[in-house]
Amino acid sequence: MTEKDLPSDPGARRVIGRLLGIVIIGAAAIAVVVALLQWEIRPQTDDASVRANFVGIAPEVNGHIEEILVHDNQKVEAGDLLFLIDPRPYEIALERARATLALTHKEVDGLRDSAASAVAGVSKAEADLNASAADVTRKEMDPVVADADITRLEAQYLQADDHLKRIEPLLSQQFVTADSVEQARTQRAAALAALDEARAKKRAAAAGLVSTRAEHVATEAALLKARSERSSAEDAIGEFEGINARVAAAEAAVHSAELDLSYCRVTAPFPGRVVNMDISNGAYARAGTQVFTLVDNRSWYVVANFRETQLRRIVSGAPAELYLQSQPGKRYRGTVVGLGWAVAPENGKSENGLPSVDRSLDWIRLAARFPVRIKVENPDDSFRLGASAVATVRGSFRSVGP
Repeated sequence: MTEKDLPSDPGARRVIGRLLGIVIIGAAAIAVVVALLQWEIRPQTDDASVRANFVGIAPEVNGHIEEILVHDNQKVEAGDLLFLIDPRPYEIALERARATLALTHKEVDGLRDSAASAVAGVSKAEADLNASAADVTRKEMDPVVADADITRLEAQYLQADDHLKRIEPLLSQQFVTADSVEQARTQRAAALAALDEARAKKRAAAAGLVSTRAEHVATEAALLKARSERSSAEDAIGEFEGINARVAAAEAAVHSAELDLSYCRVTAPFPGRVVNMDISNGAYARAGTQVFTLVDNRSWYVVANFRETQLRRIVSGAPAELYLQSQPGKRYRGTVVGLGWAVAPENGKSENGLPSVDRSLDWIRLAARFPVRIKVENPDDSFRLGASAVATVRGSFRSVGP
């Protein structure tokens, strides 16, 4: 519209001016309302940074680094060899463990042979004990038999003595011959000798019984010793529930040595990038001490710090738009996976179990910020750990209680 198009009437010009003012004010009000709605339903913050999971790569064994096969900021895949530790001490340890295992097998075989001999010794001792028990039983019958013989021979002796005493007085009267008397005397002497012999046999039988019983006791002691030797031999083998403890321990030592040797090859546990490498060949690596860091590039996150007044519109699972400061013209998609529920307070401490809060006379009370974790759906090589970002979340209209 040009000056020629404007009405020449001053009153008309005033009306048009007022209409334009109203339109401008209305447009400004609409812009303010739209901005407030956008602020309410699309919380945004530039206090955000790129995050990723990372681990410190540390060896499981001590040793000099023989070769490093990666360089700083290199991208690696899972299983890629990162560096080698001098394997020679662990190869020697493995050979020693294998030799010990072979010797242990030989020792166990020898102990098993000894145990078999001990078992045979127990069987022989048990047989000897049974035979000794039979001898004791037999020897116990000898005194009984000897007593019976003594009783019989005593009767014979008494009979022969009584016969001699009867016929000796008749010799002077010549009622019997001298030969008869002499024969009676001989019979009495023979009966007495037989009785003495039977008594001697009884004494010998008693002595033999004592000796046999002593031998039986010794045989019992030999059996106990054989059983003890068998138990010791079986314990020395180390068998328990079908497993030989000696062999199992030696095999475990071999497996441990093999594992230590395998640890000399340090590989990437997941795909990522090598960072913070400041080490070279020949350095001494210690078990559990970090050599460098590996950043996991499979999953990227943006941690955005939103004001607590904005959290009521942010829910888990909400979509988000992300921009990197290094790539301001490229939009990335994200999803809210978690809202922070705790931050360290700026003021206040605990004394004697009670909170102590410093007095504040600030005229303006700043809202606290809480971290919101957003998973990046379409990351690319532009993402770097710690990079600055801008995050916008599509908020929710659902009612949120205080």
